[in-house]
Amino acid sequence: MKQLNLILAAILTVFFMVSCSDDFLNQPPLDRITEEGVWNDKNLMDAYLFKIYDKMPWDYLDDFWGVGGSQRDALSDLARGTYSWTSLNNTFRPGNWGTSNNTWPIDWWGYDVLWKINYSIENIEQAPTSVLTPEERNNRLGELYFLRAYSYFELVKRYGGVPIILEAQNPETTPEDEYFPERNTEKEVYEQVLADTQLAFDLLPDRWTSQRGRAPKWAAKALESRAALYAASIAKYGMVQLDGLVGIPTTDADAYYQISLAASQKIINEAGYQLFNKYPNASDNYAHLFLDETDDETIFMKIWIPFEKGHSYDLHNVPYSYRVDWGGSMSPTKQLLDSYEMLDTGLLPTESGSGYDENNPFENRDPRLKGTLLTNNDIFQGFPVELWYGTETNGIIDTNRGTGVGKDGLGIHPDATKTGFYVRKHLQDGGAPLFIKEFYSGTDCIIFRLGEIYLNAAEAAIELNMESAARDYIEPIRTRAGLQQNLRLEPYSGLDLRDRIRNERKLEMAFEDQRYWDVKRWRIATEALSIQVEGLKILRHIDGFGNETFSYETFDAEAAKMNFYERHYYLPIGQDRINNNNKLKENPLY
Repeated sequence: MKQLNLILAAILTVFFMVSCSDDFLNQPPLDRITEEGVWNDKNLMDAYLFKIYDKMPWDYLDDFWGVGGSQRDALSDLARGTYSWTSLNNTFRPGNWGTSNNTWPIDWWGYDVLWKINYSIENIEQAPTSVLTPEERNNRLGELYFLRAYSYFELVKRYGGVPIILEAQNPETTPEDEYFPERNTEKEVYEQVLADTQLAFDLLPDRWTSQRGRAPKWAAKALESRAALYAASIAKYGMVQLDGLVGIPTTDADAYYQISLAASQKIINEAGYQLFNKYPNASDNYAHLFLDETDDETIFMKIWIPFEKGHSYDLHNVPYSYRVDWGGSMSPTKQLLDSYEMLDTGLLPTESGSGYDENNPFENRDPRLKGTLLTNNDIFQGFPVELWYGTETNGIIDTNRGTGVGKDGLGIHPDATKTGFYVRKHLQDGGAPLFIKEFYSGTDCIIFRLGEIYLNAAEAAIELNMESAARDYIEPIRTRAGLQQNLRLEPYSGLDLRDRIRNERKLEMAFEDQRYWDVKRWRIATEALSIQVEGLKILRHIDGFGNETFSYETFDAEAAKMNFYERHYYLPIGQDRINNNNKLKENPLY
């Protein structure tokens, strides 16, 4: 099932891969490519394609050690980073960044990857039938069109309009005006993405017989669903600037919503995927959706191989007492906790009549809460997670390590939670502590799944004023989640219904690298990402009979509020790139 990476590892030892230069496109010159035999050998050709897959920017489980091991969702209101010394906490979250420090994990100027994609398209189009059958040729071209569409989608959602380059440039033969092109408009880039997704859909197989890591045709349709939704949001809620280099005309919004809805409907009705629903306990079912690596719901994923080609998500995110080193790199926010509704009423804790009990904040909630977060006394890897910061006995509070503080609680160690809970989602579980080492995590990274497609359809429908259809698409998600009330969000309509659908997306897609980009495309990031992060201080009480109870106190869990400024809706192109190509215009407010 994971043979793609094994094949790649074996084959890459026999030929020299294309290298990169440092010009504004990061594009390797053609004269560096000497292995002509690659395009006359199917295995070598596939190895070249697999290397492109490996360089794509879609993996949200990969290690972002430059920002303290946190994943990109720590840039959002879902979590804060644990380590105060990192650029995540002292540069990005306070909003103190611009053209000089526009770096990974948000920057991606992927023209080195695009060069390899275009180069591969040109060569595979010419591959003789003795090397590839017509079907094999079409399948690989479909992969490359999908990869090109995804690459331009990653660029446009960061920078707006970027240069569209559809052939492998050669510094010796490409005319200068083409080698140093101007930026296309944001609309033109989205149109290119959608054109390539259609080409990919027409050429790719329904499923790859034995190689799960390769994109099927439904991955292309899922990208169409997502990209069109982004374009529609930008058109409806954004603003056209720089003659269209950023922004899309408002008049185009409904057309893009229709494209997204149609693509989503096609997947739901024809692709043969189903919502994962294997376990009777809804919290466990949601957690295992990301661990069991089934094909029920997953449309496309990046394959990881534990011990051989693994990542370090578990190392960086397990609670303190379960760690090998580091650990707890993302501390979920109380704002995320407060977004889960009450099970008995279907209402959010802040809504009147919700039934929320501040003395029992983790219980009787949307089951996805316990499938996403680890809260006080939850059993994880065979033992309870202990999150109290101190123990009160006879009016005296003990905050000493080993006697008063829970083994995973606030203040136990700099690696411990800063908010009062931990991430559960994507973490391997078991009957005893696993102590997973660096690069030993093998959880696959799900890039497209059916759950998102239902959410895309619901959002597109409500934006098109199709309330009944929006309810039809949100109901299966809420039913699978184990909710009991208001499965069709019956009490809400209009903008209230839209906002509840958005909240549903926040919860269902939490820690899947969606939230940061969602609030940007809805143009609410200046509010949603400019907040004082809160947490819960948990105090354990022991009475004279040895009975244990807990009390909870909301507190400010970050020294200063996070900030998102208007300029951050688009990333800066950056002065270095403009110096290399003076036709590139900088984005607004930089």
